[in-house]
Amino acid sequence: MIEYAQLKQIAGRAGRYRTVDQAERLVNSPDNASMDSQNFSNPTTPPSLGLVTSLDAADMPMIRKAMEAELDPMMSAGIFPPTSVLTKFATYFPPSTSFSYILVRLHELSLRHPRYHLCDLKDQIAIADAIQPVQNLTIHDRIVFCASPANSRAPGMRTILQAFARCVGEHSSGALLEIPEIPLGVLTEEMKVNREYMERLESLHKALILYLWLSYRFAGVFINQAMAFYVKSLVEAKIDRMLAEYSASPAIRGNIRKMREEALRQISKLNKSFAGPETSQPETEIREGISVSEDQPDQLVEILQQYTHGGEQLDGIEGVDGRRAETISP
Repeated sequence: MIEYAQLKQIAGRAGRYRTVDQAERLVNSPDNASMDSQNFSNPTTPPSLGLVTSLDAADMPMIRKAMEAELDPMMSAGIFPPTSVLTKFATYFPPSTSFSYILVRLHELSLRHPRYHLCDLKDQIAIADAIQPVQNLTIHDRIVFCASPANSRAPGMRTILQAFARCVGEHSSGALLEIPEIPLGVLTEEMKVNREYMERLESLHKALILYLWLSYRFAGVFINQAMAFYVKSLVEAKIDRMLAEYSASPAIRGNIRKMREEALRQISKLNKSFAGPETSQPETEIREGISVSEDQPDQLVEILQQYTHGGEQLDGIEGVDGRRAETISP
């Protein structure tokens, strides 16, 4: 389930400026420089209109409704302690203290205005625990890794995090081809249109994103930035080919559509079983034309997971659906 705020954010990112085809034609245009300078100097130039669509026409009413919906106001802003505060606070603990424990203690002892709240530390704590065994890392090094775009719960990412951290702690070579934990071998294999191969491509893509991010912070260690960008483009090309094959398959799309319709029928049936003919309950909309009461049990979640994403019924669908955003917008 995608909330209205998430859908608006995705739509804003996708339709913010122009399509890829329009951007390429503009770059190749001989009048590109003059057009850019004219738009920059003329504040009355009308803004670009971003267009957002869906793969299936049945999803468009939901997108329109989400784009027109008013979002709940934010009651507080999320903040995170700056590096200087974390470094100072860490000096009050013995050197052998786990960095994740330092983060938790700072979170517990901090005082703040009601308009602010500390951001969730779940991801930072997971990364801190993953690299805790690595020796010779400074507090600043650990802070940098905890801020990195890494999901330590992703398959293979914990091992990759430790390998990158060892390169920093030992001041060893961070050359892309000399880090065996990066699964570069998947590029030499024949492409298989299944979930397992897609997950391996995604793992490699996430490792490359992390490598590139670290190359800006530890430029003297992770030295193959240009090569990493090239390999990343090869991975994205393979992912795009797999997604194109899935989206172009009438059989797979037909099965997904049937499962979605079955999910709506199941929700409607469950809705009727909880609301009698003369009973009125507070309702929250889930899908177009379907509403469920706010106090219904977790059966809805099970139904949506089983049918909307396909579960185990279609090999590869669950691995593809919902992950393209990670691939095209690192």
